[in-house]
Amino acid sequence: EGGIAALERQLQDPASGPEVRVDLAVLYYRLGSYAMAETLAREALADQRLQGRNREFTQKLLDDVTRRNQRNQFSGSVILGLRHQSNPLYRTDESSVYASGALVPVLADQMPQSDKDASLGVRLRHVYDLELQNSAAIVSNLSAFTVKYRSTASSQLQATPTRAYDLVGYEFDTGLEFKPVPDGFNGLTLRPYVKVADLRAQKEAYLGAAGGGVDAVLRADEFTLYEVGFDAQRRNFANRIDNPSAGLLDGTLYTVRARVGREITTGQALTGDYVYRRNSSGSSIHDFNSHELRGSYAITYASLFSSGLPWTTTAWAGATRRTYGAADPDVLTGTARTDREWRVGLSQIVPLAQAWALVLSVENIRNNANLPNYK
Repeated sequence: EGGIAALERQLQDPASGPEVRVDLAVLYYRLGSYAMAETLAREALADQRLQGRNREFTQKLLDDVTRRNQRNQFSGSVILGLRHQSNPLYRTDESSVYASGALVPVLADQMPQSDKDASLGVRLRHVYDLELQNSAAIVSNLSAFTVKYRSTASSQLQATPTRAYDLVGYEFDTGLEFKPVPDGFNGLTLRPYVKVADLRAQKEAYLGAAGGGVDAVLRADEFTLYEVGFDAQRRNFANRIDNPSAGLLDGTLYTVRARVGREITTGQALTGDYVYRRNSSGSSIHDFNSHELRGSYAITYASLFSSGLPWTTTAWAGATRRTYGAADPDVLTGTARTDREWRVGLSQIVPLAQAWALVLSVENIRNNANLPNYK
């Protein structure tokens, strides 16, 4: 705001160049005043003294704010992926497991097996601006995906599955996003929403969910972002041949999420996440509480090719502790399951064009459970 005041004084000088209006447009953009940013960008482009990279940048800025000023705003992404997994079914790598309290050897066809899959994902976002003074808008998100495993041989669910299932799923949420105190606390945004989701395996019903929640986002300054969210989903697991007691999994999953993002210097950012989940089901052996911590570091830098767009490398690490409500007598009476899951990963984004990028990633996940069945 101080920079805006200084630049507006410069505009009173008839000799001021169009770059002043470009700088002003950027500052109004960063304050979320997109109408002012659009006006200033158009005025700067109308000045023929604005040339070269400055004109190209201003045109991109104008295209962006023009979209943001529309009442209906659509955006989205599509990703086509190929993946290799060493253990997609999360099977134990122990040689023996508990069954009704006794240690028994793991059969050969139940040992971890690697697999490859191809996936297609789509994410769509629609914003309908209500044109109110509190920046209220109806924000809707749709995510859909399909995963096809190479080794899947049958189109039906099996009583004792030996391979990963092909999957198709979607999730849709919609809610009212607004600034509850736009004058006194302009950086705070709230969004209560409702959500539905469905997952199908081998084209058979697998999991349905419905619920709602609320997200709060606070941009404390230009470098720090806080996010907090809560949601509750009622989940229904269809009766399936591979799990005759799937109805006992039905219940409500409660989730609390907190995130802090901090830009530590130009092109470098740290993000910390905490997620708490509580699952309430039809049987205490499926009830659980989990705590997850995760941190990531991202760095954006100039392309290794002279004319390319910037590249981004991200490294992350996380830990999850999950405790279950009761011991499963089919496994080991008197000892409830506890998971201690660790994960580390690395991703590389290589832009190929303005709207296309190659994403390479590798991740290792290890569950040091207290029972060999889940290690």
